[in-house]
Amino acid sequence: MAERIGFLGIGAMGQPMAANLLRRGLDVTVLVHRRPEPARALESLGARVAGSLADLIAGCPMVIACLPTSAEVEATVLGPGGVLDAGAPGGIFVDMGTSRPASTQMLARRLHEREIAMVDAPITGGVRGAAEGTLTIYAGGRAEDVARVRPALDAMGRAIFHMGDIGSGHVTKLLNNMISLSSMAVLAEVLPLGVRAGLDPARLVDALSAGSAAAPMLQARSTRILDREFTPSFQVALAHKDLRLAHELAQEHNLPVPATTSALLTYTMARSLGLDAEDTVALVKVWERLAGVEVKRNA
Repeated sequence: MAERIGFLGIGAMGQPMAANLLRRGLDVTVLVHRRPEPARALESLGARVAGSLADLIAGCPMVIACLPTSAEVEATVLGPGGVLDAGAPGGIFVDMGTSRPASTQMLARRLHEREIAMVDAPITGGVRGAAEGTLTIYAGGRAEDVARVRPALDAMGRAIFHMGDIGSGHVTKLLNNMISLSSMAVLAEVLPLGVRAGLDPARLVDALSAGSAAAPMLQARSTRILDREFTPSFQVALAHKDLRLAHELAQEHNLPVPATTSALLTYTMARSLGLDAEDTVALVKVWERLAGVEVKRNA
Protein backbone atom coordinates (compact mmCIF):
# COMPACT_ATOMS: atom_id res chain seq x y z
CA MET A 1 0.00 0.00 0.00
CA ALA A 2 1.38 3.42 -0.96
CA GLU A 3 2.39 5.74 1.85
CA ARG A 4 0.39 8.87 2.57
CA ILE A 5 2.31 11.88 1.25
CA GLY A 6 2.31 15.29 2.87
CA PHE A 7 3.10 17.96 0.26
CA LEU A 8 4.38 21.39 1.35
CA GLY A 9 4.77 24.39 -0.94
CA ILE A 10 1.83 24.30 -3.33
CA GLY A 11 2.86 27.31 -5.38
CA ALA A 12 3.35 27.70 -9.13
CA MET A 13 5.41 24.51 -9.30
CA GLY A 14 4.14 22.64 -6.26
CA GLN A 15 0.43 22.76 -7.04
CA PRO A 16 0.67 20.95 -10.40
CA MET A 17 3.22 18.53 -8.94
CA ALA A 18 0.83 17.62 -6.13
CA ALA A 19 -1.98 17.33 -8.67
CA ASN A 20 0.05 14.76 -10.62
CA LEU A 21 0.53 12.71 -7.45
CA LEU A 22 -3.23 12.67 -7.01
CA ARG A 23 -3.82 11.72 -10.65
CA ARG A 24 -1.49 8.77 -10.15
CA GLY A 25 -3.79 7.62 -7.34
CA LEU A 26 -1.44 8.51 -4.47
CA ASP A 27 -2.78 9.63 -1.10
CA VAL A 28 -1.87 13.30 -0.58
CA THR A 29 -2.33 15.82 2.22
CA VAL A 30 -1.54 19.49 1.62
CA LEU A 31 -1.28 22.65 3.68
CA VAL A 32 -2.40 26.15 2.75
CA HIS A 33 0.79 27.99 1.78
CA ARG A 34 0.23 31.65 0.90
CA ARG A 35 -3.26 31.55 -0.62
CA PRO A 36 -6.15 29.17 0.07
CA GLU A 37 -7.07 28.65 -3.61
CA PRO A 38 -4.36 26.09 -4.52
CA ALA A 39 -5.25 23.94 -1.52
CA ARG A 40 -8.94 24.07 -2.41
CA ALA A 41 -8.19 23.14 -6.02
CA LEU A 42 -6.17 20.13 -4.87
CA GLU A 43 -8.89 19.20 -2.39
CA SER A 44 -11.30 18.97 -5.33
CA LEU A 45 -8.94 16.39 -6.85
CA GLY A 46 -8.97 14.29 -3.70
CA ALA A 47 -6.32 15.81 -1.44
CA ARG A 48 -6.86 16.30 2.26
CA VAL A 49 -6.07 19.73 3.70
CA ALA A 50 -4.23 19.67 7.03
CA GLY A 51 -5.00 22.22 9.70
CA SER A 52 -1.36 22.76 10.65
CA LEU A 53 2.18 21.80 9.72
CA ALA A 54 2.40 19.49 12.72
CA ASP A 55 -0.84 17.74 11.75
CA LEU A 56 0.39 17.17 8.20
CA ILE A 57 3.73 15.78 9.32
CA ALA A 58 2.23 13.57 12.04
CA GLY A 59 -0.21 12.04 9.58
CA CYS A 60 2.17 11.45 6.66
CA PRO A 61 5.16 9.07 6.74
CA MET A 62 6.50 10.76 3.59
CA VAL A 63 6.77 14.56 3.49
CA ILE A 64 7.68 16.31 0.23
CA ALA A 65 8.65 19.99 0.26
CA CYS A 66 8.84 22.25 -2.78
CA LEU A 67 9.97 25.47 -1.10
CA PRO A 68 11.93 28.44 -2.50
CA THR A 69 14.94 28.60 -0.16
CA SER A 70 17.04 26.64 2.31
CA ALA A 71 15.77 28.92 5.09
CA GLU A 72 12.20 27.74 4.55
CA VAL A 73 13.29 24.11 4.34
CA GLU A 74 15.27 24.45 7.57
CA ALA A 75 12.25 26.00 9.31
CA THR A 76 10.09 23.11 8.09
CA VAL A 77 12.49 20.54 9.51
CA LEU A 78 13.86 22.26 12.61
CA GLY A 79 11.10 24.67 13.60
CA PRO A 80 8.16 24.20 15.96
CA GLY A 81 5.81 21.52 14.68
CA GLY A 82 8.34 20.60 12.03
CA VAL A 83 9.65 17.26 10.88
CA LEU A 84 11.94 16.79 13.89
CA ASP A 85 9.15 17.68 16.31
CA ALA A 86 6.19 15.93 14.73
CA GLY A 87 7.74 13.27 12.49
CA ALA A 88 7.86 9.64 13.60
CA PRO A 89 10.84 7.31 13.32
CA GLY A 90 10.75 5.50 9.99
CA GLY A 91 9.51 8.54 8.10
CA ILE A 92 11.18 10.20 5.14
CA PHE A 93 11.58 13.84 4.10
CA VAL A 94 12.10 14.88 0.46
CA ASP A 95 13.39 18.36 -0.46
CA MET A 96 12.48 19.15 -4.09
CA GLY A 97 13.52 22.81 -4.01
CA THR A 98 16.93 24.21 -4.92
CA SER A 99 18.76 24.30 -1.61
CA ARG A 100 22.27 24.83 -0.27
CA PRO A 101 23.99 21.40 -0.32
CA ALA A 102 25.68 22.00 3.05
CA SER A 103 22.28 22.76 4.58
CA THR A 104 20.84 19.59 3.06
CA GLN A 105 23.62 17.49 4.57
CA MET A 106 23.13 19.13 7.99
CA LEU A 107 19.40 18.43 7.93
CA ALA A 108 19.99 14.83 6.88
CA ARG A 109 22.27 14.33 9.89
CA ARG A 110 19.72 15.84 12.26
CA LEU A 111 16.92 13.72 10.80
CA HIS A 112 19.04 10.57 10.96
CA GLU A 113 19.33 11.08 14.73
CA ARG A 114 15.54 10.72 14.87
CA GLU A 115 15.60 7.72 12.49
CA ILE A 116 14.00 9.78 9.73
CA ALA A 117 15.49 9.45 6.24
CA MET A 118 16.04 12.26 3.76
CA VAL A 119 16.31 12.54 -0.02
CA ASP A 120 17.15 15.70 -1.95
CA ALA A 121 15.36 15.71 -5.31
CA PRO A 122 15.49 19.15 -6.97
CA ILE A 123 13.66 19.65 -10.23
CA THR A 124 14.10 21.35 -13.58
CA GLY A 125 11.60 21.79 -16.38
CA GLY A 126 9.59 24.84 -15.37
CA VAL A 127 5.89 25.29 -14.75
CA ARG A 128 5.05 23.49 -17.98
CA GLY A 129 7.07 20.45 -16.95
CA ALA A 130 5.40 20.48 -13.54
CA ALA A 131 1.94 20.56 -15.13
CA GLU A 132 2.72 17.83 -17.67
CA GLY A 133 4.61 15.58 -15.25
CA THR A 134 7.74 15.76 -17.39
CA LEU A 135 10.20 17.28 -14.91
CA THR A 136 13.82 16.19 -14.73
CA ILE A 137 14.68 15.23 -11.15
CA TYR A 138 18.17 14.91 -9.62
CA ALA A 139 18.04 12.69 -6.53
CA GLY A 140 20.58 12.39 -3.73
CA GLY A 141 20.48 9.94 -0.82
CA ARG A 142 20.79 6.29 0.03
CA ALA A 143 19.71 3.94 -2.74
CA GLU A 144 16.98 2.39 -0.60
CA ASP A 145 15.58 5.82 0.28
CA VAL A 146 15.51 6.94 -3.34
CA ALA A 147 13.77 3.68 -4.26
CA ARG A 148 11.19 4.31 -1.55
CA VAL A 149 10.22 7.71 -2.98
CA ARG A 150 10.57 6.65 -6.63
CA PRO A 151 6.80 6.10 -7.20
CA ALA A 152 6.18 9.70 -6.19
CA LEU A 153 9.05 10.99 -8.33
CA ASP A 154 7.81 8.98 -11.31
CA ALA A 155 4.39 10.65 -10.97
CA MET A 156 5.99 14.09 -11.26
CA GLY A 157 8.92 13.58 -13.61
CA ARG A 158 10.00 11.91 -16.82
CA ALA A 159 13.74 11.57 -16.14
CA ILE A 160 14.98 10.71 -12.64
CA PHE A 161 18.72 10.54 -11.99
CA HIS A 162 20.15 9.16 -8.74
CA MET A 163 23.32 11.24 -8.44
CA GLY A 164 24.83 9.78 -5.26
CA ASP A 165 24.82 10.54 -1.55
CA ILE A 166 22.64 13.12 0.18
CA GLY A 167 23.24 16.60 -1.23
CA SER A 168 24.38 15.37 -4.63
CA GLY A 169 21.01 16.16 -6.18
CA HIS A 170 21.30 19.76 -5.07
CA VAL A 171 24.87 20.00 -6.35
CA THR A 172 23.71 18.72 -9.75
CA LYS A 173 20.84 21.21 -9.86
CA LEU A 174 23.20 24.10 -9.14
CA LEU A 175 25.52 22.96 -11.94
CA ASN A 176 22.55 22.73 -14.31
CA ASN A 177 21.50 26.25 -13.40
CA MET A 178 25.02 27.59 -13.83
CA ILE A 179 24.72 26.62 -17.49
CA SER A 180 21.09 27.56 -18.14
CA LEU A 181 21.07 30.86 -16.24
CA SER A 182 24.44 31.96 -17.60
CA SER A 183 23.18 31.29 -21.14
CA MET A 184 20.18 33.52 -20.42
CA ALA A 185 22.52 36.27 -19.22
CA VAL A 186 24.50 36.05 -22.48
CA LEU A 187 21.32 36.15 -24.58
CA ALA A 188 20.24 39.26 -22.67
CA GLU A 189 23.46 40.97 -23.77
CA VAL A 190 23.43 39.76 -27.36
CA LEU A 191 19.98 40.81 -28.51
CA PRO A 192 20.17 44.50 -27.45
CA LEU A 193 23.67 44.71 -28.94
CA GLY A 194 22.34 43.41 -32.24
CA VAL A 195 19.48 45.92 -32.25
CA ARG A 196 21.87 48.72 -31.31
CA ALA A 197 24.01 47.69 -34.29
CA GLY A 198 21.01 48.08 -36.61
CA LEU A 199 19.69 44.51 -36.99
CA ASP A 200 16.00 43.64 -37.15
CA PRO A 201 15.20 41.84 -33.85
CA ALA A 202 12.96 39.08 -35.26
CA ARG A 203 15.31 38.36 -38.13
CA LEU A 204 18.23 38.23 -35.70
CA VAL A 205 16.41 35.66 -33.54
CA ASP A 206 15.65 33.49 -36.58
CA ALA A 207 19.27 33.68 -37.72
CA LEU A 208 20.71 32.77 -34.32
CA SER A 209 18.21 29.93 -33.93
CA ALA A 210 19.47 28.41 -37.19
CA GLY A 211 23.17 28.82 -36.47
CA SER A 212 25.79 27.18 -34.30
CA ALA A 213 24.59 29.23 -31.31
CA ALA A 214 21.20 27.48 -31.43
CA ALA A 215 20.14 25.84 -28.17
CA PRO A 216 16.82 24.29 -27.13
CA MET A 217 15.73 27.33 -25.14
CA LEU A 218 17.08 30.04 -27.47
CA GLN A 219 14.00 30.26 -29.68
CA ALA A 220 11.52 30.10 -26.80
CA ARG A 221 13.30 32.70 -24.70
CA SER A 222 13.93 35.01 -27.63
CA THR A 223 10.30 34.78 -28.75
CA ARG A 224 9.14 35.79 -25.28
CA ILE A 225 11.46 38.80 -25.41
CA LEU A 226 10.20 39.82 -28.87
CA ASP A 227 6.62 39.55 -27.58
CA ARG A 228 7.52 41.41 -24.34
CA GLU A 229 6.19 38.49 -22.32
CA PHE A 230 7.79 38.62 -18.87
CA THR A 231 5.16 36.77 -16.81
CA PRO A 232 7.26 34.61 -14.47
CA SER A 233 7.89 30.95 -15.00
CA PHE A 234 11.18 31.29 -13.11
CA GLN A 235 11.60 34.57 -11.26
CA VAL A 236 14.74 36.70 -11.43
CA ALA A 237 14.98 36.68 -7.62
CA LEU A 238 15.04 32.87 -7.46
CA ALA A 239 17.53 32.63 -10.33
CA HIS A 240 19.81 35.08 -8.50
CA LYS A 241 19.53 32.92 -5.38
CA ASP A 242 20.50 29.78 -7.32
CA LEU A 243 23.55 31.41 -8.92
CA ARG A 244 24.61 32.76 -5.54
CA LEU A 245 24.42 29.23 -4.10
CA ALA A 246 26.44 27.92 -7.06
CA HIS A 247 29.08 30.59 -6.45
CA GLU A 248 29.21 29.64 -2.76
CA LEU A 249 29.63 25.97 -3.71
CA ALA A 250 32.58 26.84 -5.93
CA GLN A 251 34.14 28.89 -3.13
CA GLU A 252 33.80 25.94 -0.75
CA HIS A 253 35.88 23.91 -3.21
CA ASN A 254 38.37 26.73 -3.88
CA LEU A 255 37.48 26.94 -7.56
CA PRO A 256 36.96 30.16 -9.53
CA VAL A 257 33.87 30.28 -11.75
CA PRO A 258 34.33 33.46 -13.81
CA ALA A 259 31.44 32.88 -16.24
CA THR A 260 29.02 32.24 -13.37
CA THR A 261 30.36 35.25 -11.47
CA SER A 262 29.72 37.44 -14.51
CA ALA A 263 26.20 36.07 -14.92
CA LEU A 264 25.51 36.65 -11.23
CA LEU A 265 26.40 40.32 -11.75
CA THR A 266 23.74 40.60 -14.47
CA TYR A 267 21.09 39.08 -12.20
CA THR A 268 22.15 41.45 -9.41
CA MET A 269 21.74 44.39 -11.80
CA ALA A 270 18.28 43.11 -12.76
CA ARG A 271 17.29 42.98 -9.11
CA SER A 272 18.55 46.52 -8.58
CA LEU A 273 16.19 47.61 -11.38
CA GLY A 274 13.22 46.08 -9.57
CA LEU A 275 12.83 43.00 -11.80
CA ASP A 276 12.70 40.45 -8.95
CA ALA A 277 9.22 39.12 -9.73
CA GLU A 278 9.62 38.98 -13.52
CA ASP A 279 10.80 35.99 -15.53
CA THR A 280 14.50 35.56 -16.21
CA VAL A 281 13.93 36.68 -19.81
CA ALA A 282 13.47 40.16 -18.31
CA LEU A 283 17.28 40.27 -17.92
CA VAL A 284 17.21 41.78 -21.41
CA LYS A 285 15.87 44.98 -19.85
CA VAL A 286 19.22 45.55 -18.13
CA TRP A 287 21.06 45.82 -21.44
CA GLU A 288 18.17 47.50 -23.25
CA ARG A 289 18.44 50.39 -20.81
CA LEU A 290 22.19 50.61 -21.26
CA ALA A 291 21.94 50.39 -25.05
CA GLY A 292 18.91 52.69 -25.33
CA VAL A 293 16.97 50.16 -27.44
CA GLU A 294 14.07 47.73 -27.06
CA VAL A 295 14.10 44.21 -28.46
CA LYS A 296 10.63 43.75 -29.92
CA ARG A 297 8.97 42.89 -33.21
CA ASN A 298 9.00 45.75 -35.68
CA ALA A 299 5.55 46.86 -36.83
